[in-house]
Amino acid sequence: MKKIYQSLVVLMLSMGGATLTSCNDFLDVQPLGHLDEDKQFSNVQGFRDAMYGIYGQMASTDLYGREMSYGTVDILGQLFGYNDTNQDYNKISNYDYKDATVQQAIDQLWTSQYKVISDLNNVLKHLNSTNLQSSEFALMKGECLGLRAFLHFDMARLYAEDYLRSTSETRGIPYSTTFDLENKPVYTLHKVFELMLNDLNEAEKLLANDDEVNVESQLSTDYTKGRAIFFNKYAVAATKARIYYAMGDNLNAAKYAEQVIKATHNFELKKLTSMTDVKRFPANSELIFGHYNEKLGEDIVNRFLANNETGHYMEARRDLANLYEASSFTASNADIRYSAYYRQYTTTNRPFAFTRLVENEEEQFTKPLKGVTLIRLPEMYYILSESLYESDKPRAISLLNDVRRSRGLESVADTKVNTLANFKQEMLRERMRGMPGEGQVFYALKHYNVSFKNYLGITTFQPSSTIFVLPWPEKELEFGNK
Repeated sequence: MKKIYQSLVVLMLSMGGATLTSCNDFLDVQPLGHLDEDKQFSNVQGFRDAMYGIYGQMASTDLYGREMSYGTVDILGQLFGYNDTNQDYNKISNYDYKDATVQQAIDQLWTSQYKVISDLNNVLKHLNSTNLQSSEFALMKGECLGLRAFLHFDMARLYAEDYLRSTSETRGIPYSTTFDLENKPVYTLHKVFELMLNDLNEAEKLLANDDEVNVESQLSTDYTKGRAIFFNKYAVAATKARIYYAMGDNLNAAKYAEQVIKATHNFELKKLTSMTDVKRFPANSELIFGHYNEKLGEDIVNRFLANNETGHYMEARRDLANLYEASSFTASNADIRYSAYYRQYTTTNRPFAFTRLVENEEEQFTKPLKGVTLIRLPEMYYILSESLYESDKPRAISLLNDVRRSRGLESVADTKVNTLANFKQEMLRERMRGMPGEGQVFYALKHYNVSFKNYLGITTFQPSSTIFVLPWPEKELEFGNK
């Protein structure tokens, strides 16, 4: 709770003076069941503080501020790793789920995510029963429902089978709709997806007029402004695109991805010569949804930029030059992500460091990294492209090339997209090139269900449920409604 409390304080101060007391009480006392809820939700500011608290928890290092992004989930995706067998992350990268420390880390993800979901349910309960009147309440209710689906979706992607290889009887996950930390009923995976879409459908209605999505240059306490840091209308559409894509429903995946792409008054995929403005939060013109957290710099420096050679650092994949096809770069065809996301060393035992989020030790103090990106525009191009490949191959390839051109590359070679299998292989490589640090590549490996090499380029893993389905906490298996 201390980490969550500290993260929230930073967030609330950055919001420009919003009330702190009730929000801190909400986070610090509520898990014990002692929250004075009548006081918390006695005015509109109390609801605002509760929402800020939820976003603060999501942006903490326990969740999307590290473990659900550049930490555990990207380690699982083999984007990074510790070449030291004594490190917990090394065991995670080898999928040693039976190790006690790995199991503890996986259990903590489960607990932290469901804690946020429980808090969302508490806000929803009070939104549905309050006698207060505010135009903000429809936004908040839409956000809570949308976030509930968003958070459950990531839990399903971690702790359940891939939807494409499931049946109507495949075990899903608990779907929580109440405010407590008791074990929840476990639904089939198909039912979980139905419940997520139900929540998103309702959120879509409530957020229908939530059209302006931006990050404010000067933060205010106006809840209707700077909507990129809230679960806005287009975050709903993007999450629907993710879910339908995971289901193999190309028609609906394309529909919602295109809905985001066509919102050009908010988002634009520009032809760039530098990644400076878009590579990290607030990712100008490309951010669909993200959170503030200026406190991540020191953690990132310690993990990725340590100057020692003892193995106590997290290194990037060793095949990056091949992944980005650096040997074929020319003056008119060079992937600017390669040098913007990584630093190359001459030493053979540490060839690359991840510098996308923080480039050097000084930046932990100057803080150009303002927060966490959770959904960005290029992913919608990936989803739309792949969803259209079998029905409109030329446009599908054109969409992929849109992203490539925005990153300094020429059109993709025909031989890489001439068959569906080749196209999917190229899309996996594109996600690996475009999304390091975002916690999305493990889900892509699981979705494509193909063999893959570890970050060292030595071990080849075969796709299997023993890798792709994380073990549940023992207490959930023992007491949950299975």
